[in-house]
Amino acid sequence: MTDTLKVITNNVPRLEIDAYELNAKERAEFDYLDWPAIERREASASFVRYLGTLYDLGEFMTTGGLPESNPLRKWDGYLNDSFFSGVVVRYCSFPDWDHVIVGRFYS
Repeated sequence: MTDTLKVITNNVPRLEIDAYELNAKERAEFDYLDWPAIERREASASFVRYLGTLYDLGEFMTTGGLPESNPLRKWDGYLNDSFFSGVVVRYCSFPDWDHVIVGRFYS
């Protein structure tokens, strides 16, 4: 898979979206989260919007366990949407650590 893996991104930093910023319809998409605890500030969740889809950043797998030769190692996390494709994220320090660069990968 890694020989033919392609990543597409425009390298635009996107601001993380905090859970409290989601409306009721968006919250309903993430019914596995403990919304009462988030509202009490006992828990938190962060999201990013990419190509019209809202992603829970907590759902992304770390790339740290992948082999060094895997192109996904250049990213902080990935989320498969099929066996051959998915979304990648990379946290960026500029302008602040609350921004992520998002891309798509496929093979």
